[in-house]
Amino acid sequence: MKVKTAIGRFETQLRADGKSAHTRSAYLRDVRALASSMGDGIDIAKITPAAVARYFASDEIKKKEAISVNRMKTSIRAFFRYLNESRYLKADPSRLIRAGRCQRKIPVALSDSEAHRFLKTVSASEDINAERDHVMIALLLGTGMRLGSLANLDVGSIDFAGGIIRTNGKGNTEEVIFIQPQLKRLLRSYIRSRGLAVASPLFYNNRRSRLGMRSIQQRISFWLREAGINNGASVHTLRHTFATRLYEKTRDLYLVQKALGHRQITTTEIYTKVSDSSLRRAVNLL
Repeated sequence: MKVKTAIGRFETQLRADGKSAHTRSAYLRDVRALASSMGDGIDIAKITPAAVARYFASDEIKKKEAISVNRMKTSIRAFFRYLNESRYLKADPSRLIRAGRCQRKIPVALSDSEAHRFLKTVSASEDINAERDHVMIALLLGTGMRLGSLANLDVGSIDFAGGIIRTNGKGNTEEVIFIQPQLKRLLRSYIRSRGLAVASPLFYNNRRSRLGMRSIQQRISFWLREAGINNGASVHTLRHTFATRLYEKTRDLYLVQKALGHRQITTTEIYTKVSDSSLRRAVNLL
């Protein structure tokens, strides 16, 4: 089987497994880069452990950050594991590849004053979409939900009586997100002012179509610039800000893990380092 055909079948499997569009895109980009380096017309049976090792030992790969290389290794191992388990390959040529050691970057989080300024900038604006964007930002800061979950929200996703939002998380699994009374009031006001039906997308563009993830990213980047927040913050910073605040208030890592929908506690441990860095900044101000 040619590697191009194998990649097509791998993509179908990723869809069947319920992988998000973002995850599929990342996996396929990494696998296609490997295929391109070996020749798109190569037969998968001719890809050996030595060939895979040479690819990761190449100068081009060495220029990349360790965390990016580890992500690529994860993608390529998933690809060959699928081919092996599907009996397209007798042996997995990536079986000898191991993840390298790397220092995880401490994620950027907004300070309380930055978060306040951010929300105030949006709420005070006369921009035609300011009300919608203010609600989106308040939800991200107040719940830590993922960008994809936010984009997929319908009005009917919100259970006002229960004070929860039901949304699809990673792997298409349902997640229950708790919302504070202040957020409930903000959502009620927004839905009422827009006259939205239960089946309507919660956030939509000027053509009344559901607002996509890329558009949400662009709007949040716009408001960050308007608020004068230029510390490398992005839409994902709002999720980190929620998690950092929650950990600082509770000191309960497992509670933060549950709130973020992390499968492994090791993914959540980064917020202990964020909190330490916040403490260092506070001490330096004394």
